[in-house]
Amino acid sequence: MPHLTGGEAVVEALKREGVEYIFGIPGIQIMAIYDAMYGRRDIRPISVRHEQTAVYMADGYARVKGKPGVA
Repeated sequence: MPHLTGGEAVVEALKREGVEYIFGIPGIQIMAIYDAMYGRRDIRPISVRHEQTAVYMADGYARVKGKPGVA
């Protein structure tokens, strides 16, 4: 069994749920997840300037695409 970091485990779990994009603000608290997404083409971060914007974007994405929106 391969060893995964916490960030890699989160990204793999989100991918299994059909998540394609994560909307948010990069920061030290979530950097492990951003590091795990680095270079991947199947799940990508979308950076915003305000947390509320990330939530609205994730909600709109979920409504339009019918897929999970993550902020």
